[in-house]
Amino acid sequence: MKRTLCILLLAIFAVLALPAYAQSKLTEATMIYEDYDGNHADWTVNDDEELDELVDMLTRAKKNRATLDNCTMNCTLLCKVGEETLISFAVATDGCPFVTDQESGRTYRLEEDDWARLWQIYEQIQDAMGYDAALVF
Repeated sequence: MKRTLCILLLAIFAVLALPAYAQSKLTEATMIYEDYDGNHADWTVNDDEELDELVDMLTRAKKNRATLDNCTMNCTLLCKVGEETLISFAVATDGCPFVTDQESGRTYRLEEDDWARLWQIYEQIQDAMGYDAALVF
């Protein structure tokens, strides 16, 4: 009887925790590019695998604090968590592997593989720039 009661209580807690977990999950990530020449592009990712990759990239980057050094930040990455929360990052577009949390102002360096993968996920944005910034700069 005690065992059944414990299992029932655990099941109830698990069911109650599911909505909280769903609200804290990254549900979409939109990158917006704008430059001074009037070029504009945006792309939204809502594929669960790619969103999980983005979370992993940003989590790893958070361990690598950096200082911006004349990097051009023409992209904004808007990460929607749950239904209402938006986290905004400025993303370098000149080959610097940096993102800046726009709320805290902290800048982080993405690992080389993560930087390459970010631009694979958002290749439409890079195509809209009209050049490979890493090659130009």
